[in-house]
Amino acid sequence: MNLHQYLVNIEANKAINLTKFIAVLPAQHKLNWKSIFTHTPASGRNQYHLAVIDQISFKQLFDTSKPSHNRVDAATKGNSHTHKTSMSYLLVYPDVFNCLVQSDVINPQPPKVVVCDKKKCSMSFKPQKRLIIIENQETFFRYQAFILRLRNDITDNNKSVDIAFGSGNSVTNSFNSMYFNQYDEVLCCFDYDLGGLTMFASLQKMISTKLTFVLPDKALLTDEAFITSHFKKSPKHEQDWRQAITLAKHLGFENLAQAFAHSKKFMEQEVYLSDSF
Repeated sequence: MNLHQYLVNIEANKAINLTKFIAVLPAQHKLNWKSIFTHTPASGRNQYHLAVIDQISFKQLFDTSKPSHNRVDAATKGNSHTHKTSMSYLLVYPDVFNCLVQSDVINPQPPKVVVCDKKKCSMSFKPQKRLIIIENQETFFRYQAFILRLRNDITDNNKSVDIAFGSGNSVTNSFNSMYFNQYDEVLCCFDYDLGGLTMFASLQKMISTKLTFVLPDKALLTDEAFITSHFKKSPKHEQDWRQAITLAKHLGFENLAQAFAHSKKFMEQEVYLSDSF
């Protein structure tokens, strides 16, 4: 039960669980709630009837606790981040031949912008059949060098693709689903860590088109030298490492899970741009 539901029950003179109610109160009211309410025991464990003695403070609590209808409404209550924005956007390089330029230079051309809301997506180009989502900024703007070092079945120079910037977790905004579902296949080039796997799992639930998590070849993921050279990122917490192993197995990426378990580390996407790859 959230704060607003408790306050509705108090207004209706219904008994509530006092301990749980205090737990959901804003920090500034956790210690002074007795200046706003009186409390009388009711039947049941921790059940009390609360009566309002400070109507002004109660009304402020009641109004700010109402569920927000949009981000602007949430901002008037002091926390816009409790509600997502009314639209999303993606940066996309459209109609790109995978092996167009074998160069390590940053692409000087600006990407196109796709803008989506809950009803439509607006763009200035016709989508290709396949989309590659690149999670990190460095690899996105250096996509020409990056995609050359992916698996051979991804870098097919007879086919053109669109390349989108994942921009971290923002790619999982549900408004983007209409854009993604236009493709026959969406290829996810994410970091090999808990965050990357979590993003992929979220996209699986969000879109209906074929979704592929791009992994190094099996021979590399089972190669001691490769794992030692490229799995360098230490998890912030041991629990993140353990959860990544569990999620990798759940998604069917057994070799990746074994690489995590063996190295106790993660692999970042930018490693594809290194001289050692």
